[in-house]
Amino acid sequence: MSSFKFNWGWGVFIALSLFVAAMAYTVYLTFQNDYVLETENYYQKELEFDDVIEATRLGQTLFPQTAWEADSTGNVHLVLPMKVDSASCDLLHPANSAWDKDLDVQVQENHLTLRFSEMQPEGVLWRLELSAYVKGEHAMVQKRWKY
Repeated sequence: MSSFKFNWGWGVFIALSLFVAAMAYTVYLTFQNDYVLETENYYQKELEFDDVIEATRLGQTLFPQTAWEADSTGNVHLVLPMKVDSASCDLLHPANSAWDKDLDVQVQENHLTLRFSEMQPEGVLWRLELSAYVKGEHAMVQKRWKY
């Protein structure tokens, strides 16, 4: 009859074995995820990102104190300091890109109207991106918008 004694050596062995098993399981879970952190055309992506940064800077200088005024129908009016050639507006949903929306924008000289009246209020904090072309230059204004 053999008597098994559980002493401190066995405790250290079991603790280290559990630690190694936990690390092996963590590595297994890490390899199960498909992380796409690189792209084949990273230079083109960087150039597109630089264009967005430049458009945002131009938007901040061209439209620094633009008043966003809503009317009774829910449309938003902007009076800009200069004539705008064309404009577009995107509402980007914070959680699900499938719910992103393009807003109608009416352009009249230096007056823009964002047509929110065609949307149903949802109470979500959207990211609004207003792109305008002024004298051939792309300007962008980004805001958080609760609708």
